Amino acid sequence: MSVLLSRLKTFKRQFSLPWKGTLYQWMLASFMLVSVPLIFAIVYALMAMDNYSKQAHKSVFQTIVVTENSRLVLERLVSMERSIRQYQVLKEASLLEVFVTHHQQLVDLIKDSQSEHLPAKLDERLQQLKQDELKLFQSIPMQKEAYKPLSEDVLGQFAGLAQQARQIIEFGTKQQSLEVIALSEYESQVRQRLVFIVLASALLALALSIFFVHYITRPIKKTRLQIQRLVKEDFETPIAINGPKDLQELGENLEGLRQELRHLETEKQQFIRNISHELKTPLATLKEGTDLLSEELIGSLNVEQKEIVQLMQVGNFNIMNLVANLLEYQKAVSIQSTLDNRFFALPDLVNSLRQEYQLLLQSKQLDLKVVLPETTLYADYEKLKVVLSNFISNAIKFSQSGDCISISAEVSDNTLQLLIEDQGPGISDEIHKLIFEDFFQGQLQPASTMKGTGLGLAIVGYYVDQHGGEVLLLPPNEAFSGARFVLVIPLEQKE
Repeated sequence: MSVLLSRLKTFKRQFSLPWKGTLYQWMLASFMLVSVPLIFAIVYALMAMDNYSKQAHKSVFQTIVVTENSRLVLERLVSMERSIRQYQVLKEASLLEVFVTHHQQLVDLIKDSQSEHLPAKLDERLQQLKQDELKLFQSIPMQKEAYKPLSEDVLGQFAGLAQQARQIIEFGTKQQSLEVIALSEYESQVRQRLVFIVLASALLALALSIFFVHYITRPIKKTRLQIQRLVKEDFETPIAINGPKDLQELGENLEGLRQELRHLETEKQQFIRNISHELKTPLATLKEGTDLLSEELIGSLNVEQKEIVQLMQVGNFNIMNLVANLLEYQKAVSIQSTLDNRFFALPDLVNSLRQEYQLLLQSKQLDLKVVLPETTLYADYEKLKVVLSNFISNAIKFSQSGDCISISAEVSDNTLQLLIEDQGPGISDEIHKLIFEDFFQGQLQPASTMKGTGLGLAIVGYYVDQHGGEVLLLPPNEAFSGARFVLVIPLEQKE
């Protein structure tokens, strides 16, 4: 079953129609094709109704006409018998003419009935009545001089003909009932066929609609997904859209745009790498020089000189952080960026960061409060160090002299929840969703510090996502009125 499903999916991916019309042409063609089953159902319904009408005329109307004509034939026979009997008594020529007239009307009635394409048995009965009546009529002399009184046997034949007419009427009535029953059955069959045709046509139209909607909207959905990839700065996946001609052209344009954006992204990353490496060498020299001055290896410094050297060290540290962020950002967005997991103690990581930021904490007279459990993580030590370093750096940047910064953690359900809090101005609700975007910088930049790159929290988002965790922004409380971030990551990473 899995092999069959795999083949079906492969066929679906490779399936494409040979016609490469525009989206308008596809919409028009799909409408026309979907309409075909419905038009067929309508045409079939009209033809079935017409056929039913003809069948009703043939089966019922004709039989009714013949039955009515048979009643008139019976009346003509009775009138013929009456007129010939009167003629025998009164010997008036007008009565003989009436007799002939009734005979001619009878013949015409039988002829009209036979022209209706009657059932075989009914037609045979009418034909027999016609022959018997003609034989009787020919046996009666039409000349007054040659006329002889008719015997009762001859006159009794009129009664026999009348009986035949009555039998025809009775047979016609029975035939009419049978035809009505047959017509009702035929109507039921037609209705069933119509229901089947309508349902089949509707299902076929629905299937065609689903097919065309899928075929037409699939490239549109794919185009939307490709645009979303470009928005998320995924410039590595080639864009190829199959479908209507104009959507293919749109896909080609998007592919051109992707290649251009990829080229620009490559140049941007190359520029960041170059400028970062170019800055590291003079910054390292500057750091080495300020360290030599602070250690007084080339001579003693007075109090004012020591304060100046300390300011130089802080500035150098800030610049080094900016350059490090540029390099880390280039690594974070690189597709080759992977996790190098190992076991390490969380307190060791935080203590190493405390030592690195000790000079900045002292320069701004900040208190770093750390409350951590003895927890061992299996994660990428260097990446988590960058994450916590950015949180601490931001907290120091936005804190005032004498403020407190807190780092605490707790373990729950094999998950570490690390809380970083400060007493700075906090983060407004308007920019909650923007702070993790690349190069975003808030409006509340402290005037006493160097303006950042806007990459710190963006790097945090990349690395935390790689670890399968998340970063949440908590509302301020009485103790910490500034930014309060909670970092949630699993204690053990999946390989």
